[in-house]
Amino acid sequence: MIGNLFSCGDVLLGQTAETGETQIHVHSLESPHQAHKTSLRILLPDDFDSSKRYPTLFVLPVHEDGLLKHGDGLMELHALNVHNQYEIICASPSFTSKPWYIDHDENPDKQDESHLMRTVIPFIEAHYPVRVDREGRYLIGFSKSGRGAVSLLLRHPKTFHKVAAWDPGIRIDMGPYGEGYDLESRLHERFGSPANFQVYRLSNLLKTRGKDLGNKARLFYFNCDGVVRTSGGAQLHALMVQEGIPHRYVMEPPRDHRWDSGWIPEAISFLFDH
Repeated sequence: MIGNLFSCGDVLLGQTAETGETQIHVHSLESPHQAHKTSLRILLPDDFDSSKRYPTLFVLPVHEDGLLKHGDGLMELHALNVHNQYEIICASPSFTSKPWYIDHDENPDKQDESHLMRTVIPFIEAHYPVRVDREGRYLIGFSKSGRGAVSLLLRHPKTFHKVAAWDPGIRIDMGPYGEGYDLESRLHERFGSPANFQVYRLSNLLKTRGKDLGNKARLFYFNCDGVVRTSGGAQLHALMVQEGIPHRYVMEPPRDHRWDSGWIPEAISFLFDH
């Protein structure tokens, strides 16, 4: 048995769920990049075969461990039967504080990028039969985790193949330090120094790393800022066109800001339908 098990019906920790109940393996991870232990949930295909090598879809949470105020991405993928339809392993890591998927340059307990890259991915690849090539790793997220997915692809184009992000909070890219409506102190809490913000600023990454994505669209994001052409999402779309970066982009009216508001099927189709 790999790790502890969690049933979608009743919670069953430390034992195998009954036949017909979906099993989610729950691991407790020690990480030098977080304040304390974190959890990692793994959703396997129903006909899981340990002799196969599966692609991994990393389901990036919006909030810190245990907080699901905008729904549960892993459970929504299960409800949509994505793990079985595409024969993939879905992995949902957690973080000890609200994740921005960057390494804070002043707080050693907020090293979210390193936690994913140096703790979570090596653990999965050591304990599950997953592909370890670029084409075997995918990212999905929304709001701040959607922004994080885009950042991770641009910073690690040889590690991740494709990302899909919905309503990814790209407004934070605007202004000299970030989003104009936010206090500088809040951005300091999220990123640390202004210099560190610039390291992870999406417009900077697109200009310096965008060409590393190659000639096929590996990035898809939905912009829910309405039809405002000056919105952060629209500006980055224009920048990618200017820089010649293949991508998919959809501007749509706002939906409920949740995992289960209906955007996932199109995002998954981009990732896995060839």
